[in-house]
Amino acid sequence: MTTLIAPIRLALVTVALLILTAGCAFPEQGADSPDQIEGTYYVNGIDGRGIEYGGRLEITPGDGADRYAMQWIITGSVQIGTGARDGDVIEAEWSTVDGLVNQQGTTRSYGTVTYTILSDGSLDGTRTIVGQTEIGTEEAFPVKS
Repeated sequence: MTTLIAPIRLALVTVALLILTAGCAFPEQGADSPDQIEGTYYVNGIDGRGIEYGGRLEITPGDGADRYAMQWIITGSVQIGTGARDGDVIEAEWSTVDGLVNQQGTTRSYGTVTYTILSDGSLDGTRTIVGQTEIGTEEAFPVKS
């Protein structure tokens, strides 16, 4: 009987180690992984004047390491920008696409956005518009495929 206990114990320990390390061999990838921020996001925000907006954000690789091209399609506006990542922070500059009338009734706005990348892959940040002293807030959630 003792000759059966050692192999059973070894098998149980092996199975337990396999279960514990299964996720380590193949880390999660995609827009909802903080290491991989490229992808499509749902955006919700409140601008500095208190006006709510929503839409989508597309993040694609940019022209260098940790650089990204960004496009927002939000209520009343299409915006493009470039961002740089430093650890869990993305800082970007954006501008509206020429020819579209924005919420202020002009055809051109620009500013900055700073996101913190959260552990679930979502983005939480602040947004500025040049010419306004108020600061808005913005959240972006990865679109699950």
